[in-house]
Amino acid sequence: MSLQILTLKLDGITAGDYLTWCRDPDPPALDPALRSVRVNADPLGDTITAILDWDQPAPGPAAAAAAAGLPLSQGVQIHPLAVTGVPHSHGDQSFARQPDAAWQPR
Repeated sequence: MSLQILTLKLDGITAGDYLTWCRDPDPPALDPALRSVRVNADPLGDTITAILDWDQPAPGPAAAAAAAGLPLSQGVQIHPLAVTGVPHSHGDQSFARQPDAAWQPR
Protein backbone atom coordinates (compact mmCIF):
# COMPACT_ATOMS: atom_id res chain seq x y z
CA MET A 1 0.00 0.00 0.00
CA SER A 2 1.23 3.47 -0.78
CA LEU A 3 0.19 7.08 -0.68
CA GLN A 4 1.00 9.20 -3.69
CA ILE A 5 0.97 12.98 -3.50
CA LEU A 6 0.54 14.87 -6.75
CA THR A 7 0.77 18.64 -7.03
CA LEU A 8 -0.94 19.98 -10.15
CA LYS A 9 0.05 23.47 -11.31
CA LEU A 10 -2.61 25.20 -13.40
CA ASP A 11 -2.21 27.90 -16.02
CA GLY A 12 -5.26 29.69 -17.41
CA ILE A 13 -7.84 28.02 -15.15
CA THR A 14 -8.57 28.27 -11.44
CA ALA A 15 -8.49 25.23 -9.21
CA GLY A 16 -12.22 25.57 -8.61
CA ASP A 17 -13.02 25.58 -12.34
CA TYR A 18 -10.67 22.64 -12.99
CA LEU A 19 -12.28 20.59 -10.23
CA THR A 20 -15.77 21.49 -11.45
CA TRP A 21 -15.33 21.12 -15.22
CA CYS A 22 -12.27 18.90 -15.84
CA ARG A 23 -12.05 16.43 -12.95
CA ASP A 24 -13.79 13.09 -13.33
CA PRO A 25 -15.78 12.62 -10.10
CA ASP A 26 -15.90 8.85 -10.70
CA PRO A 27 -12.32 8.07 -11.80
CA PRO A 28 -11.68 4.90 -13.77
CA ALA A 29 -9.17 3.45 -11.29
CA LEU A 30 -11.28 4.00 -8.17
CA ASP A 31 -11.63 0.36 -7.23
CA PRO A 32 -9.52 -1.99 -5.16
CA ALA A 33 -6.34 -0.68 -6.84
CA LEU A 34 -7.03 2.98 -5.99
CA ARG A 35 -8.74 3.14 -2.62
CA SER A 36 -9.29 6.89 -2.39
CA VAL A 37 -8.55 10.30 -3.88
CA ARG A 38 -8.39 13.34 -1.60
CA VAL A 39 -8.07 16.78 -3.17
CA ASN A 40 -7.05 20.04 -1.52
CA ALA A 41 -7.12 23.40 -3.33
CA ASP A 42 -7.94 27.06 -2.94
CA PRO A 43 -10.80 27.50 -5.44
CA LEU A 44 -9.27 30.73 -6.79
CA GLY A 45 -5.71 29.39 -6.71
CA ASP A 46 -3.53 27.72 -9.33
CA THR A 47 -2.45 24.65 -7.39
CA ILE A 48 -4.22 21.38 -6.57
CA THR A 49 -2.81 18.78 -4.21
CA ALA A 50 -4.16 15.27 -4.67
CA ILE A 51 -3.43 12.43 -2.27
CA LEU A 52 -3.98 9.03 -3.84
CA ASP A 53 -4.22 5.92 -1.66
CA TRP A 54 -3.17 2.83 -3.64
CA ASP A 55 -3.47 -0.84 -2.69
CA GLN A 56 -0.60 -1.61 -5.07
CA PRO A 57 2.63 0.17 -6.02
CA ALA A 58 1.79 3.65 -7.28
CA PRO A 59 2.14 4.25 -11.02
CA GLY A 60 4.09 7.17 -12.47
CA PRO A 61 2.65 10.64 -11.78
CA ALA A 62 1.06 11.19 -15.23
CA ALA A 63 -0.58 7.75 -15.27
CA ALA A 64 -1.73 8.19 -11.66
CA ALA A 65 -3.30 11.58 -12.41
CA ALA A 66 -5.23 10.15 -15.36
CA ALA A 67 -6.33 7.10 -13.36
CA ALA A 68 -7.53 9.36 -10.54
CA GLY A 69 -9.67 11.46 -12.89
CA LEU A 70 -7.28 14.43 -12.98
CA PRO A 71 -6.55 14.91 -16.69
CA LEU A 72 -3.37 16.69 -17.73
CA SER A 73 -4.90 18.93 -20.37
CA GLN A 74 -3.33 22.06 -21.82
CA GLY A 75 -2.16 24.32 -18.99
CA VAL A 76 -2.11 21.54 -16.38
CA GLN A 77 1.24 20.14 -15.24
CA ILE A 78 2.40 17.93 -12.42
CA HIS A 79 4.90 19.71 -10.21
CA PRO A 80 8.23 17.97 -10.86
CA LEU A 81 8.97 17.42 -7.17
CA ALA A 82 5.82 15.35 -6.57
CA VAL A 83 6.25 12.61 -3.98
CA THR A 84 5.21 9.17 -5.15
CA GLY A 85 4.89 5.76 -3.58
CA VAL A 86 5.17 6.68 0.09
CA PRO A 87 4.57 3.39 1.93
CA HIS A 88 2.03 3.41 4.73
CA SER A 89 -0.55 1.35 6.51
CA HIS A 90 -4.19 2.42 6.51
CA GLY A 91 -4.18 2.75 10.28
CA ASP A 92 -1.15 5.05 10.33
CA GLN A 93 -2.37 8.56 11.17
CA SER A 94 1.15 9.96 11.54
CA PHE A 95 1.82 10.43 7.80
CA ALA A 96 2.90 13.96 7.01
CA ARG A 97 4.71 15.23 3.95
CA GLN A 98 7.62 17.50 4.62
CA PRO A 99 7.85 20.46 2.23
CA ASP A 100 10.52 20.29 -0.45
CA ALA A 101 13.33 22.56 0.73
CA ALA A 102 14.21 23.80 -2.77
CA TRP A 103 10.64 24.65 -3.85
CA GLN A 104 8.98 27.87 -2.76
CA PRO A 105 5.43 28.86 -3.75
CA ARG A 106 5.04 31.95 -5.93
